[in-house]
Order: sequence, then structure tokens, then C-alpha cells
Amino acid sequence: MAFSPGKATSKNLFWAYLSFISTKLLNFVAVIIIARYVDPGEFGLMAICLAIMGYFEIISKFGLGAALISVKDRQEETANAVFYCAIFTSSLMALLLWWGSGAIAGLFESPELQPLLGTVCLVLVIRALGSVHYSLLFRELNLRKKLVPDVAQGLAKGLISIALAIMGYGVWSLVIGYVAGSLVSTLLLFWIRPWKPSALPDWPTVRYVMSFGSYLIGAETINATPRLLDNLLVGKFLGPAALGIYAIAYRIPELAIKSFTSVAGTVLHPVMSKMQTHPEDLAKYYYQALRYCALLMFGIGAAIAVLAEPTVHVLYNEKWYDMVAPMQFIAAALAVSTLNMVPGELLKAVSRTDLMFRAALFNLPIFILLLAGAIPFGITAVAAAQLAMAFIRFIPIYLATKRVMNVTFGKIFAALRPALICSGSASLAAFLALQMHAGSELLRLMAGAAAFAAVYLVALRLLLPGVFAAGHRFILKRRRA
Repeated sequence: MAFSPGKATSKNLFWAYLSFISTKLLNFVAVIIIARYVDPGEFGLMAICLAIMGYFEIISKFGLGAALISVKDRQEETANAVFYCAIFTSSLMALLLWWGSGAIAGLFESPELQPLLGTVCLVLVIRALGSVHYSLLFRELNLRKKLVPDVAQGLAKGLISIALAIMGYGVWSLVIGYVAGSLVSTLLLFWIRPWKPSALPDWPTVRYVMSFGSYLIGAETINATPRLLDNLLVGKFLGPAALGIYAIAYRIPELAIKSFTSVAGTVLHPVMSKMQTHPEDLAKYYYQALRYCALLMFGIGAAIAVLAEPTVHVLYNEKWYDMVAPMQFIAAALAVSTLNMVPGELLKAVSRTDLMFRAALFNLPIFILLLAGAIPFGITAVAAAQLAMAFIRFIPIYLATKRVMNVTFGKIFAALRPALICSGSASLAAFLALQMHAGSELLRLMAGAAAFAAVYLVALRLLLPGVFAAGHRFILKRRRA
């Protein structure tokens, strides 16, 4: 049967997103409960751990999974190389983090960080053990099987963290739940996608996977900086309590937007990799992917931004109300990041991670300057810097994409136009609905959400009637399956 990129994308995106959103939703519900027992300062300590872990995890992964997904032949030899290289790099990074945990705790003037970092570093090795199993599921576009380990991870992490938080373990409830969830997920990956190394890797294959990741690791490290460095600087200069509020402000946008862009990227990469020998088809697919990702992400980002105040007031108690304005900027920033996610996956698919690295390197000093200027003005200014950077990052990634494919700004804008019209008109409707309702926050939230959804769907029906027909067919297929 001929490869159909549209069917492969929709099918695997459905299962990948269902898997990812299930995990994130479980985590989100757990955080709402835990937030009633754990103070912002303790959430801030965990956010510092996760930010530091983010950098160490990118380095430990070394782009190895992407190399296995993109390789055209010699899959088994590449899998062997990826497994042993992942174990080596992850063990090295875990050891360095454990060894440097005392110095990091001293830098943040928080002695509690040392044992926390010494514990969370175990996750690096745990995830490395399942790295090949995880990558093979994506290479084979068999993402339905990911649902079990991902949901189990969310359940284990959430239930353990909630139980420990109620028992008064504070930040340790978050740390232990984090490690336990990763362990459960890895063990189930062994069962869902059986694989074991068949031989020691040969040097040419090791050199290939390491060279593939050398540029990718640089690009991913720099691209992760807007999400990680801000946490570290907020924690250092504004304190763990401010960081706790900032980190929780990320939860809803991360659940609804970042989760989708992460999942969409993991699906777009293997699909585009299979199309790299057909440039015309790849270009057509690129614009379609940009259009449909923007339709969803711009709409969700706009909805979160306009409904942020009643949402926070309904879900959290008063100690978290300062997150409203940061959450609005973060939602917009993550929605705009769609402009950078799709071309980034294209560059990975055609093995031009060197261009990704150069684009990211161009962005780094700009973001550092923006962040340094925003820190003295508080977490809302830091979130606004994220939005500014999301737009700035589009320029170099657009120029990099033009090096491998004949993209034009006019066609990109045409692909984005429906999303801009739908989200803009729906945001105005939701804003007016909120102003007209002065009752309880729950009623205001329901009225605003209903107005947003109604206007968005009407606008979408007028602009892209084919989307409804395609969506109806897809839902019918899922029911039959």
C-alpha cells in the first residue's frame, strides 16, 4: 500500500496527542490538588530542579532518538548504537548533576536543592533505558501503543504526589512522584515495544548517530533556553515563591498548547522523513501542516489568554491569583511557537540540523538581553519577553527553511490567515461575553468559553468548509475502529 502522509499524520497525531494529553491532564489535575497543600516556594524549588534537568536531559539524549527515526537503512545497527550511546551520555550527565548539586544549591542559596537534584538525576538513566523502544514507536508510526505507558506514568506520578502532599511531604511529594512516573513508563515501554541490543555497535554507526546529534543538541539546548533559563533566573533573582507562581502559570498553556506542539513535532518528523525524496509533495505537506497546526494552536492560545482570569479564579485559591497576566502572555507565546515548530521538524527530517543550530545560535543573545531587561520588572514582564521572542525566532528559522525548500512568506501568511481570523473574531466574542456577565467566576468562564467556541467554529466553517467534512470522516473512522 502506498504511503499516505495525510492519513499517517492524522492517525498517529490522534494517538500521540491522546497519549500525551492524558498524561498532562492527569498531571494538571494532580497539581490543582497538590497546590492546596504545597506552597509556591516549594513548587519553585521543583521548577528549578526541572529547569536544570531540562538542560541535562537534552545533552544526555544527544539527538540520538532523532537519528534512529531519520536513518534510511541499517536500523538494527543504528538502534544498538543509540542504546549504548544513550546509556553512556545519560549516566555521565546524571553523575555530573549529582556531583554538582551542592554547587547549584549554593548558587541559588537554597540548601534544600542538593538532595532534590541528587534524586531527580536518576530520571536521566531511567529514560535512557527506554530510549530505543520509544524512538522505534515513532519510526514505525505506531503511536497507539504509547497510550498505556504514558497514562500509567501520569497516574503513578499524580497519585503518589497527591498522597505524599496530603501527608505533608511538601516538595518531596513532587520529586518522588516524578521519579516513580518515569520508572513506570520505562518498564511498560519494554513490554509495549520489545527490543534488546543484538550486538555492540560498530564505530561508523556510533560516529553517525553522534554526528547527527551534535548539531541537534546545540539547537535544542538553545531553543529550550526561553523555557528553562527564565525559570533559573526568576528563581535566582525573584525567589522560589515567584518562580512557583510563574511555573504554575505555565501549566494550562503547557497542557493545551505545548503538549500539542511537542506531539505534533514527533509525528511530523517521521512523516516528513518519508517524503524527503519528493520535494514537491513535501512542500505541499509543509504548508498544510502549518495551516492546521496554527488553526488549533492559535485558537487554543487565544482562548486561554482571554479566559485566563475566570479560569484561575475557578481552579485555584487566592495565593495563586498573581498568575493571570503571566499566563496570558505565555499562552500567546506558545501559540506563536507553532511558526517555529513546523519548520524545525522539516529541517530535522531532511537532516539539516546544522541550519537549526545556526538559527538557534542567532536567537540566543537576543533572548538573554530580553530576559535580563525583563527580570527586574517581575514575572509578567518575563512572560512578555517570551512572547516577543516567539516572534523573533521566526526570522532565522524562516531563512533556514528557505535553504532547503522554496518557501515564501506569502504562502506562509496564506496558510496562517484562517487561524488568525478565527482566533481573532472568537477572542473578541469571548471578551464581550465576559464583560456582560457579572455573576460567579464559573458562570463567566462558561459564558466566555461558549462564545469563543461558537464564533470560532462559525468562522472556521465559513473559511474552510472542508475541515468539517474531514473531521466528520475521521471521527466516524475512530468510532468504527
